[in-house]
Amino acid sequence: MKKVFNTILGFGIEDSQSSYDKRRIKTTNLINILVILFILIGYTNYFILKSDFAFIPVTTFLLLAVISLYLNRVRKTESGFLLFTCNVNLSVFFINEYYPIEVGSYLFYFPLIVSVVLLNNPSFRDRHSVIHFSICVVFFASSLLFDFPGFQLQTLSAEQMKALWYYDLIMATSLTGLLSFLLTRIIYLQNKEIIAQNIDLTKAKETVNISLKEKEVLLAELHHRVKNNLAIISGLLSLQEDATSNMEARQIISDSKTRIMSMALVHKMLYENNELKSIDLGKYTSELIYELFYSYNLLKRVTVNEDFDPIFIPVNKTIPLGLILNEVVTNSIKYAFKSVQKENGIFDVRIKINDNNVKLVVKDNGLGFPKNFNDEEDTQSLGIYLIKTLAEQIDGNVRFSNDNGAKIELNFPLN
Repeated sequence: MKKVFNTILGFGIEDSQSSYDKRRIKTTNLINILVILFILIGYTNYFILKSDFAFIPVTTFLLLAVISLYLNRVRKTESGFLLFTCNVNLSVFFINEYYPIEVGSYLFYFPLIVSVVLLNNPSFRDRHSVIHFSICVVFFASSLLFDFPGFQLQTLSAEQMKALWYYDLIMATSLTGLLSFLLTRIIYLQNKEIIAQNIDLTKAKETVNISLKEKEVLLAELHHRVKNNLAIISGLLSLQEDATSNMEARQIISDSKTRIMSMALVHKMLYENNELKSIDLGKYTSELIYELFYSYNLLKRVTVNEDFDPIFIPVNKTIPLGLILNEVVTNSIKYAFKSVQKENGIFDVRIKINDNNVKLVVKDNGLGFPKNFNDEEDTQSLGIYLIKTLAEQIDGNVRFSNDNGAKIELNFPLN
């Protein structure tokens, strides 16, 4: 019997529904069961009223409650809820109008009020609540404002009205108490289930946070190790550079060292950054420029002008962009400052962002690019080739020009 009862209570309930929707559907099923039960008990009124017993209307209310349960069972829960609300209000309205006020039919408004309070979510944003309250208000107001003397039962004796008074008092009180107990229990069990789910979610969140923290530590350690390994490689290249007397070979090794240094700087900044997913482009550029100018002993001979917007570059673009910056800065150092021994060198670098598009402009006051230089065709220089290839990797485009010195402009999307 308990299994059948729980099965009926579960009509129309799905895992994807919210806790409130589950409670509303389960409560609707419960009150329909109680309506059916108390109507069946109400048939005993026949022994008091005999031929005056309203058999057809009472049976109609019984059938409507069964139909409401069936609609929930076939997942038409909104129709089932609407039918249930109309049926309960109509049945109470009928009883209150059919029987004289002396029999206490108005007592059945108390279980109706209980169902209104416990069944609905008290919010005007919830349309189910608005529908239920509106229907209840309409029927209740109609019961107070309108009277139908011709519809009211007039043949009851004083003994019959007294018997019906006690009968209705017992029925309404029992129904109110039972309804309050069962609905409160449903709410209690559901709240208990929600609390248990919240505890499980809290534990799961703690587990995820611990796992995330471990991964962050591992990732930071990875960046640290990569930085150290790149430093070792750079050190080995320095030994190789010292061991060779060929100037061309020394220059190639030196260029390779600066490229490795730019990558090592990326991993250094990622290791020091708590987010581990982006780096401050302005800070990175400033440090890279300092390291390169320091390695070529140009800090005292060149004035560096910096103008940076606060921009954080995602990890997938940091290495290509770092290598581009290395090539651009190294190009100015080699051809504008180091080779001609300028004493009043000026190096300008600007990084601006507009509508998610980043613009990097680097300019020096050197001799500039050769007059016949064509950035679309000239791929003999490894540095130029790397800049153009790496720009494509970050979906950017680069332009080389002369403006009282060499000028390089790089445009690329931030994301």
